[in-house]
Amino acid sequence: MGLIRAAANVIGVIGSSISSEVADQYLEFFTCDSLGQDVLVRKGAAQIQKGKNKGNSEVITNGSHIAVPEKTALLLVDNGKIIDFTTEPGMYTWDSSSSPSVLSDSHFLTNAKAVVADTWERMRHGGEISKQQRVYFVNMMEMRDNKFGTATPLAYNDPEYRNIYIRLNGAFSFHVEDPVAFFRCVGNITGEFRTIDLMGKPSDPKQPRTEFLDSFSEVLNKCGGQDKIMFSNLPSEQGRLRRYMQEALDEEWLQNRGILVDSVAIGTITPDDKSRQRIEQVDQAKMFGSDPSALAAQQVLGTTEALNTAAGNSAGAATGLMGMGMIGGMQGGFGGGNAAAFQFLGQQQAQMAQQQAAAAAPAAAAAGWTCSKGHAGNTGKFCAECGEAQPAPAADGWTCPQCGTVNKGKFCAECGTAQPAAAPTSCPKCGYTPADGKLGKFCPECGNKIE
Repeated sequence: MGLIRAAANVIGVIGSSISSEVADQYLEFFTCDSLGQDVLVRKGAAQIQKGKNKGNSEVITNGSHIAVPEKTALLLVDNGKIIDFTTEPGMYTWDSSSSPSVLSDSHFLTNAKAVVADTWERMRHGGEISKQQRVYFVNMMEMRDNKFGTATPLAYNDPEYRNIYIRLNGAFSFHVEDPVAFFRCVGNITGEFRTIDLMGKPSDPKQPRTEFLDSFSEVLNKCGGQDKIMFSNLPSEQGRLRRYMQEALDEEWLQNRGILVDSVAIGTITPDDKSRQRIEQVDQAKMFGSDPSALAAQQVLGTTEALNTAAGNSAGAATGLMGMGMIGGMQGGFGGGNAAAFQFLGQQQAQMAQQQAAAAAPAAAAAGWTCSKGHAGNTGKFCAECGEAQPAPAADGWTCPQCGTVNKGKFCAECGTAQPAAAPTSCPKCGYTPADGKLGKFCPECGNKIE
Protein backbone atom coordinates (compact mmCIF):
# COMPACT_ATOMS: atom_id res chain seq x y z
CA MET A 1 0.00 0.00 0.00
CA GLY A 2 2.86 2.35 0.82
CA LEU A 3 4.42 1.83 -2.58
CA ILE A 4 1.08 2.49 -4.26
CA ARG A 5 0.68 5.79 -2.33
CA ALA A 6 4.29 6.77 -3.20
CA ALA A 7 3.65 6.03 -6.87
CA ALA A 8 0.44 8.07 -6.77
CA ASN A 9 2.36 10.85 -5.09
CA VAL A 10 4.98 10.87 -7.84
CA ILE A 11 2.31 10.84 -10.52
CA GLY A 12 0.61 13.82 -8.80
CA VAL A 13 3.90 15.75 -8.66
CA ILE A 14 4.51 15.06 -12.35
CA GLY A 15 1.00 16.16 -13.18
CA SER A 16 1.17 19.40 -11.15
CA SER A 17 4.64 20.19 -12.52
CA ILE A 18 3.46 19.74 -16.11
CA SER A 19 0.25 21.67 -15.39
CA SER A 20 2.05 24.64 -13.81
CA GLU A 21 4.66 24.67 -16.58
CA VAL A 22 1.94 24.73 -19.23
CA ALA A 23 0.07 27.51 -17.40
CA ASP A 24 3.25 29.58 -17.22
CA GLN A 25 3.77 29.34 -21.00
CA TYR A 26 1.45 32.27 -21.63
CA LEU A 27 3.24 35.56 -22.12
CA GLU A 28 2.41 38.48 -19.81
CA PHE A 29 2.01 42.16 -20.40
CA PHE A 30 3.16 44.59 -17.70
CA THR A 31 2.69 48.34 -17.38
CA CYS A 32 2.26 50.90 -14.62
CA ASP A 33 -0.07 53.81 -14.07
CA SER A 34 1.26 57.12 -12.76
CA LEU A 35 2.97 56.69 -9.39
CA GLY A 36 2.23 60.29 -8.38
CA GLN A 37 3.86 62.02 -5.41
CA ASP A 38 3.31 59.23 -2.89
CA VAL A 39 4.70 56.00 -4.37
CA LEU A 40 8.42 55.55 -4.98
CA VAL A 41 8.48 51.86 -6.00
CA ARG A 42 5.67 49.56 -7.13
CA LYS A 43 5.83 45.89 -8.02
CA GLY A 44 4.49 45.25 -11.52
CA ALA A 45 1.33 43.18 -11.97
CA ALA A 46 0.42 41.35 -15.20
CA GLN A 47 -2.32 43.05 -17.17
CA ILE A 48 -4.37 39.92 -18.02
CA GLN A 49 -8.10 40.04 -18.52
CA LYS A 50 -8.49 36.27 -18.22
CA GLY A 51 -6.44 35.56 -15.11
CA LYS A 52 -7.32 31.86 -15.17
CA ASN A 53 -4.79 31.33 -17.96
CA LYS A 54 -1.94 32.56 -15.75
CA GLY A 55 0.09 30.27 -13.54
CA ASN A 56 2.33 31.43 -10.68
CA SER A 57 2.42 35.17 -9.97
CA GLU A 58 6.15 35.01 -9.26
CA VAL A 59 6.96 33.58 -12.71
CA ILE A 60 7.36 35.87 -15.71
CA THR A 61 8.00 33.83 -18.81
CA ASN A 62 10.58 34.70 -21.39
CA GLY A 63 9.20 36.94 -24.14
CA SER A 64 6.75 38.83 -21.95
CA HIS A 65 6.17 42.51 -22.85
CA ILE A 66 6.58 45.51 -20.55
CA ALA A 67 5.47 49.10 -21.22
CA VAL A 68 7.53 51.75 -19.38
CA PRO A 69 5.86 55.17 -18.86
CA GLU A 70 7.63 58.55 -18.80
CA LYS A 71 9.63 59.47 -15.67
CA THR A 72 9.65 55.81 -14.61
CA ALA A 73 12.50 53.32 -14.37
CA LEU A 74 12.01 49.58 -15.02
CA LEU A 75 13.90 46.94 -13.03
CA LEU A 76 13.88 43.23 -13.93
CA VAL A 77 14.60 40.96 -10.97
CA ASP A 78 15.24 37.27 -11.57
CA ASN A 79 15.79 35.06 -8.52
CA GLY A 80 16.53 38.08 -6.32
CA LYS A 81 19.08 39.64 -8.68
CA ILE A 82 18.62 42.75 -10.81
CA ILE A 83 19.40 41.46 -14.30
CA ASP A 84 18.42 44.53 -16.29
CA PHE A 85 16.94 48.03 -15.98
CA THR A 86 16.04 50.99 -18.13
CA THR A 87 15.04 54.60 -17.59
CA GLU A 88 13.82 55.19 -21.14
CA PRO A 89 10.06 55.04 -21.82
CA GLY A 90 8.75 52.56 -24.38
CA MET A 91 7.81 48.90 -24.96
CA TYR A 92 10.28 46.16 -23.98
CA THR A 93 10.46 42.35 -24.25
CA TRP A 94 11.94 40.22 -21.48
CA ASP A 95 14.28 37.89 -23.32
CA SER A 96 16.53 36.80 -20.47
CA SER A 97 14.07 35.23 -18.04
CA SER A 98 15.04 31.95 -16.37
CA SER A 99 11.48 30.71 -17.11
CA PRO A 100 11.32 29.66 -20.78
CA SER A 101 8.26 29.59 -23.00
CA VAL A 102 7.59 27.87 -26.31
CA LEU A 103 5.69 31.04 -27.28
CA SER A 104 8.57 33.43 -26.73
CA ASP A 105 9.79 33.35 -30.34
CA SER A 106 9.81 31.22 -33.51
CA HIS A 107 12.47 28.73 -32.32
CA PHE A 108 9.96 26.16 -31.13
CA LEU A 109 12.22 23.13 -30.75
CA THR A 110 14.87 25.05 -28.81
CA ASN A 111 12.24 26.56 -26.57
CA ALA A 112 10.58 23.17 -26.08
CA LYS A 113 13.83 21.64 -24.83
CA ALA A 114 14.20 24.47 -22.31
CA VAL A 115 10.58 23.99 -21.21
CA VAL A 116 11.14 20.24 -20.63
CA ALA A 117 14.25 21.00 -18.58
CA ASP A 118 12.31 23.58 -16.51
CA THR A 119 9.50 21.06 -15.96
CA TRP A 120 12.02 18.49 -14.73
CA GLU A 121 13.43 21.10 -12.31
CA ARG A 122 9.94 21.68 -10.88
CA MET A 123 9.42 17.92 -10.52
CA ARG A 124 12.64 17.72 -8.49
CA HIS A 125 11.18 20.25 -6.04
CA GLY A 126 7.95 18.37 -5.54
CA GLY A 127 6.05 20.42 -8.09
CA GLU A 128 6.90 23.74 -6.36
CA ILE A 129 8.35 26.74 -8.15
CA SER A 130 11.99 27.20 -7.18
CA LYS A 131 12.49 30.57 -8.83
CA GLN A 132 11.18 34.12 -8.64
CA GLN A 133 10.87 36.77 -11.34
CA ARG A 134 9.54 40.23 -10.67
CA VAL A 135 9.09 43.52 -12.47
CA TYR A 136 9.49 46.77 -10.51
CA PHE A 137 8.66 50.33 -11.53
CA VAL A 138 10.64 53.11 -9.81
CA ASN A 139 9.29 56.66 -9.71
CA MET A 140 11.86 59.16 -11.03
CA MET A 141 9.67 62.26 -10.75
CA GLU A 142 10.58 65.15 -8.47
CA MET A 143 9.00 64.33 -5.12
CA ARG A 144 7.85 67.73 -3.86
CA ASP A 145 6.40 69.24 -0.66
CA ASN A 146 8.43 67.30 1.88
CA LYS A 147 7.83 69.51 4.91
CA PHE A 148 10.52 70.31 7.44
CA GLY A 149 10.73 72.51 10.53
CA THR A 150 13.09 73.16 13.43
CA ALA A 151 11.92 71.81 16.77
CA THR A 152 14.17 74.27 18.63
CA PRO A 153 15.64 77.64 17.59
CA LEU A 154 18.83 77.40 15.54
CA ALA A 155 21.79 79.75 15.99
CA TYR A 156 22.31 82.13 13.05
CA ASN A 157 25.29 84.45 12.68
CA ASP A 158 23.48 87.38 11.12
CA PRO A 159 25.71 90.12 9.66
CA GLU A 160 23.51 92.87 11.14
CA TYR A 161 22.17 91.43 14.38
CA ARG A 162 25.09 89.10 15.25
CA ASN A 163 24.28 85.79 16.93
CA ILE A 164 20.51 85.34 16.99
CA TYR A 165 18.27 82.28 17.24
CA ILE A 166 15.58 81.56 14.67
CA ARG A 167 12.87 79.02 14.05
CA LEU A 168 12.00 78.21 10.45
CA ASN A 169 10.01 75.82 8.35
CA GLY A 170 9.71 75.03 4.69
CA ALA A 171 9.73 72.24 2.14
CA PHE A 172 12.25 70.39 0.00
CA SER A 173 12.07 68.09 -3.00
CA PHE A 174 14.20 65.18 -4.22
CA HIS A 175 14.21 62.60 -6.99
CA VAL A 176 15.60 59.11 -7.60
CA GLU A 177 18.72 59.51 -9.73
CA ASP A 178 20.01 55.92 -9.56
CA PRO A 179 17.08 53.43 -9.52
CA VAL A 180 19.35 50.43 -8.99
CA ALA A 181 21.03 51.94 -5.89
CA PHE A 182 17.65 53.07 -4.60
CA PHE A 183 16.10 49.61 -5.06
CA ARG A 184 19.03 47.98 -3.28
CA CYS A 185 18.47 50.45 -0.42
CA VAL A 186 14.76 49.77 0.04
CA GLY A 187 14.89 46.00 -0.64
CA ASN A 188 12.83 43.47 -2.54
CA ILE A 189 9.37 44.79 -1.63
CA THR A 190 6.15 42.86 -2.20
CA GLY A 191 3.78 45.74 -3.03
CA GLU A 192 4.61 49.45 -2.76
CA PHE A 193 7.28 51.58 -1.14
CA ARG A 194 6.02 55.11 -0.42
CA THR A 195 7.64 58.48 0.25
CA ILE A 196 6.53 58.38 3.88
CA ASP A 197 8.30 55.00 4.24
CA LEU A 198 11.56 56.71 3.29
CA MET A 199 11.27 60.15 4.95
CA GLY A 200 8.73 59.64 7.70
CA LYS A 201 6.65 62.57 8.98
CA PRO A 202 7.89 65.97 10.28
CA SER A 203 6.61 64.95 13.71
CA ASP A 204 8.16 61.47 13.43
CA PRO A 205 11.08 61.74 10.99
CA LYS A 206 12.97 58.80 9.55
CA GLN A 207 16.76 58.93 9.22
CA PRO A 208 16.92 60.70 5.81
CA ARG A 209 14.74 63.58 7.04
CA THR A 210 16.86 63.86 10.21
CA GLU A 211 20.01 63.95 8.07
CA PHE A 212 18.45 66.75 6.02
CA LEU A 213 17.80 68.88 9.13
CA ASP A 214 21.33 68.28 10.44
CA SER A 215 22.84 69.37 7.13
CA PHE A 216 20.50 72.36 6.99
CA SER A 217 22.06 73.69 10.21
CA GLU A 218 25.46 73.60 8.47
CA VAL A 219 24.00 75.41 5.47
CA LEU A 220 22.67 78.19 7.72
CA ASN A 221 26.17 78.70 9.14
CA LYS A 222 27.48 79.16 5.59
CA CYS A 223 24.75 81.61 4.68
CA GLY A 224 25.30 83.78 7.76
CA GLY A 225 29.00 83.51 8.54
CA GLN A 226 30.39 83.05 5.01
CA ASP A 227 27.96 84.81 2.68
CA LYS A 228 26.73 87.49 5.13
CA ILE A 229 23.05 87.01 4.27
CA MET A 230 20.56 88.62 6.63
CA PHE A 231 18.17 86.08 8.11
CA SER A 232 15.15 87.92 6.68
CA ASN A 233 16.55 87.45 3.13
CA LEU A 234 16.93 83.67 3.39
CA PRO A 235 13.56 82.92 1.67
CA SER A 236 14.87 84.59 -1.50
CA GLU A 237 18.04 82.45 -1.55
CA GLN A 238 16.50 79.19 -2.76
CA GLY A 239 19.17 78.63 -5.39
CA ARG A 240 21.96 79.04 -2.87
CA LEU A 241 20.21 76.81 -0.34
CA ARG A 242 19.72 74.09 -2.95
CA ARG A 243 23.36 74.25 -4.00
CA TYR A 244 24.63 74.06 -0.43
CA MET A 245 22.27 71.21 0.44
CA GLN A 246 23.43 69.32 -2.64
CA GLU A 247 27.04 69.82 -1.59
CA ALA A 248 26.22 68.56 1.90
CA LEU A 249 24.03 65.58 1.00
CA ASP A 250 24.27 64.55 -2.64
CA GLU A 251 27.43 62.47 -2.44
CA GLU A 252 26.19 60.50 0.57
CA TRP A 253 22.58 60.24 -0.56
CA LEU A 254 23.45 59.31 -4.13
CA GLN A 255 25.88 56.60 -3.07
CA ASN A 256 23.76 55.10 -0.29
CA ARG A 257 20.23 55.72 -1.52
CA GLY A 258 20.44 56.81 -5.16
CA ILE A 259 18.57 60.08 -4.54
CA LEU A 260 19.44 63.78 -5.01
CA VAL A 261 18.07 67.03 -3.54
CA ASP A 262 16.22 69.15 -6.13
CA SER A 263 15.08 72.27 -4.27
CA VAL A 264 14.82 73.82 -0.82
CA ALA A 265 12.25 76.51 0.01
CA ILE A 266 11.86 78.35 3.32
CA GLY A 267 8.32 79.26 4.34
CA THR A 268 8.52 81.34 7.51
CA ILE A 269 11.35 82.51 9.78
CA THR A 270 10.64 83.53 13.38
CA PRO A 271 13.28 84.84 15.82
CA ASP A 272 12.90 83.86 19.44
CA ASP A 273 11.83 86.52 21.98
CA LYS A 274 15.31 87.68 23.03
CA SER A 275 16.51 87.84 19.43
CA ARG A 276 13.41 89.83 18.45
CA GLN A 277 14.15 92.42 21.15
CA ARG A 278 17.72 92.81 19.92
CA ILE A 279 16.55 93.14 16.32
CA GLU A 280 14.10 95.90 17.27
CA GLN A 281 16.78 97.78 19.20
CA VAL A 282 19.26 97.60 16.32
CA ASP A 283 16.61 98.64 13.78
CA GLN A 284 15.61 101.61 15.94
CA ALA A 285 19.22 102.74 16.30
CA LYS A 286 19.76 102.44 12.54
CA MET A 287 16.62 104.45 11.84
CA PHE A 288 17.64 107.27 14.20
CA GLY A 289 21.17 107.33 12.80
CA SER A 290 19.98 107.71 9.21
CA ASP A 291 17.03 110.02 9.87
CA PRO A 292 17.71 112.96 12.29
CA SER A 293 14.06 114.02 12.19
CA ALA A 294 13.06 110.59 13.52
CA LEU A 295 15.57 110.99 16.34
CA ALA A 296 14.18 114.46 17.16
CA ALA A 297 10.64 113.12 17.18
CA GLN A 298 11.66 110.34 19.54
CA GLN A 299 13.38 112.84 21.84
CA VAL A 300 10.30 115.06 21.89
CA LEU A 301 8.13 112.07 22.72
CA GLY A 302 10.47 110.97 25.50
CA THR A 303 10.72 114.47 26.97
CA THR A 304 6.97 114.94 26.89
CA GLU A 305 6.54 111.70 28.80
CA ALA A 306 9.19 112.87 31.29
CA LEU A 307 7.37 116.21 31.79
CA ASN A 308 4.09 114.42 32.38
CA THR A 309 5.82 112.19 34.91
CA ALA A 310 7.41 115.19 36.61
CA ALA A 311 4.03 116.87 36.96
CA GLY A 312 2.90 113.98 39.12
CA ASN A 313 6.09 113.83 41.15
CA SER A 314 5.26 113.58 44.86
CA ALA A 315 8.31 115.75 45.66
CA GLY A 316 7.06 118.51 43.41
CA ALA A 317 7.27 119.10 39.69
CA ALA A 318 10.22 121.46 40.14
CA THR A 319 12.26 118.55 41.49
CA GLY A 320 11.35 116.47 38.46
CA LEU A 321 12.34 119.33 36.13
CA MET A 322 15.73 120.12 37.69
CA GLY A 323 17.64 118.18 35.04
CA MET A 324 15.56 119.37 32.12
CA GLY A 325 17.45 122.65 31.80
CA MET A 326 20.44 120.81 30.40
CA ILE A 327 18.53 120.00 27.23
CA GLY A 328 18.84 123.55 25.98
CA GLY A 329 22.62 123.24 26.14
CA MET A 330 22.51 120.17 23.93
CA GLN A 331 20.95 122.05 21.03
CA GLY A 332 24.25 123.17 19.65
CA GLY A 333 25.49 119.60 19.38
CA PHE A 334 22.85 118.61 16.81
CA GLY A 335 22.08 119.67 13.30
CA GLY A 336 19.45 122.13 12.20
CA GLY A 337 16.97 119.31 11.82
CA ASN A 338 16.77 119.09 15.61
CA ALA A 339 16.55 122.84 16.32
CA ALA A 340 12.80 122.87 15.97
CA ALA A 341 12.53 119.90 18.26
CA PHE A 342 14.57 121.58 21.00
CA GLN A 343 12.65 124.84 20.55
CA PHE A 344 9.51 122.84 21.14
CA LEU A 345 11.09 121.35 24.26
CA GLY A 346 11.87 124.87 25.56
CA GLN A 347 8.28 125.91 25.01
CA GLN A 348 7.12 122.86 26.89
CA GLN A 349 9.42 123.71 29.79
CA ALA A 350 8.22 127.33 29.92
CA GLN A 351 4.60 126.27 29.86
CA MET A 352 5.20 123.78 32.63
CA ALA A 353 7.00 126.42 34.72
CA GLN A 354 4.05 128.79 34.34
CA GLN A 355 1.67 126.07 35.45
CA GLN A 356 3.84 125.35 38.50
CA ALA A 357 4.00 129.05 39.40
CA ALA A 358 0.23 129.38 39.12
CA ALA A 359 -0.19 126.34 41.35
CA ALA A 360 2.29 127.73 43.92
CA ALA A 361 0.68 131.22 44.10
CA PRO A 362 -2.38 130.19 46.17
CA ALA A 363 -0.11 128.34 48.54
CA ALA A 364 2.02 131.46 49.03
CA ALA A 365 -1.06 133.60 49.62
CA ALA A 366 -2.38 131.20 52.19
CA ALA A 367 0.91 131.43 54.05
CA GLY A 368 0.42 135.18 55.15
CA TRP A 369 0.19 136.41 58.80
CA THR A 370 -2.71 136.02 61.26
CA CYS A 371 -3.96 138.83 63.49
CA SER A 372 -4.70 138.39 67.19
CA LYS A 373 -8.39 137.84 66.40
CA GLY A 374 -7.67 134.84 64.18
CA HIS A 375 -8.02 136.45 60.72
CA ALA A 376 -5.48 134.49 58.61
CA GLY A 377 -4.03 135.07 55.14
CA ASN A 378 -3.10 138.74 55.57
CA THR A 379 -0.32 139.90 53.24
CA GLY A 380 -0.34 143.65 53.94
CA LYS A 381 0.71 145.65 57.02
CA PHE A 382 -2.85 145.70 58.39
CA CYS A 383 -5.46 142.97 58.80
CA ALA A 384 -7.95 143.01 55.93
CA GLU A 385 -10.82 142.16 58.32
CA CYS A 386 -10.31 144.22 61.46
CA GLY A 387 -7.54 146.67 60.54
CA GLU A 388 -5.14 145.46 63.22
CA ALA A 389 -1.53 146.37 62.49
CA GLN A 390 0.86 143.60 61.60
CA PRO A 391 2.95 142.79 64.66
CA ALA A 392 6.63 143.57 64.43
CA PRO A 393 8.91 140.58 63.97
CA ALA A 394 10.13 139.10 67.17
CA ALA A 395 13.42 140.61 68.38
CA ASP A 396 16.39 138.41 68.77
CA GLY A 397 16.75 138.43 72.60
CA TRP A 398 14.63 139.65 75.62
CA THR A 399 13.16 143.07 76.39
CA CYS A 400 13.88 144.72 79.77
CA PRO A 401 10.58 145.38 81.64
CA GLN A 402 12.06 148.54 83.26
CA CYS A 403 13.64 150.47 80.38
CA GLY A 404 12.56 148.50 77.28
CA THR A 405 16.07 147.73 76.09
CA VAL A 406 16.51 144.54 74.06
CA ASN A 407 19.18 142.42 75.65
CA LYS A 408 20.90 139.10 74.91
CA GLY A 409 22.59 138.54 78.23
CA LYS A 410 21.08 137.69 81.64
CA PHE A 411 21.02 141.37 82.80
CA CYS A 412 19.86 144.55 81.08
CA ALA A 413 22.74 146.49 79.58
CA GLU A 414 21.11 149.89 80.44
CA CYS A 415 19.65 149.53 83.97
CA GLY A 416 21.05 146.20 85.17
CA THR A 417 17.64 144.59 85.72
CA ALA A 418 17.87 140.81 85.76
CA GLN A 419 16.26 138.87 82.90
CA PRO A 420 12.79 137.76 84.01
CA ALA A 421 12.37 134.04 84.48
CA ALA A 422 10.61 132.29 81.65
CA ALA A 423 6.97 131.52 82.28
CA PRO A 424 6.59 127.86 83.18
CA THR A 425 5.07 125.64 80.46
CA SER A 426 3.91 122.88 82.82
CA CYS A 427 2.50 122.59 86.34
CA PRO A 428 5.35 121.91 88.81
CA LYS A 429 2.94 119.97 91.04
CA CYS A 430 1.08 117.61 88.72
CA GLY A 431 3.08 118.06 85.53
CA TYR A 432 0.15 119.18 83.35
CA THR A 433 1.31 120.72 80.04
CA PRO A 434 -1.15 122.62 77.83
CA ALA A 435 -1.16 121.81 74.09
CA ASP A 436 -0.43 125.41 73.06
CA GLY A 437 2.32 125.79 75.68
CA LYS A 438 0.50 128.67 77.49
CA LEU A 439 -0.12 127.98 81.15
CA GLY A 440 -2.38 130.35 83.14
CA LYS A 441 -1.96 131.58 86.72
CA PHE A 442 -3.56 128.42 88.08
CA CYS A 443 -3.25 124.79 86.91
CA PRO A 444 -6.57 123.64 85.36
CA GLU A 445 -5.92 120.08 86.56
CA CYS A 446 -4.89 120.47 90.24
CA GLY A 447 -5.63 124.17 90.94
CA ASN A 448 -2.03 124.87 92.01
CA LYS A 449 -1.04 128.54 91.71
CA ILE A 450 1.58 129.01 89.07
CA GLU A 451 4.34 131.35 90.35
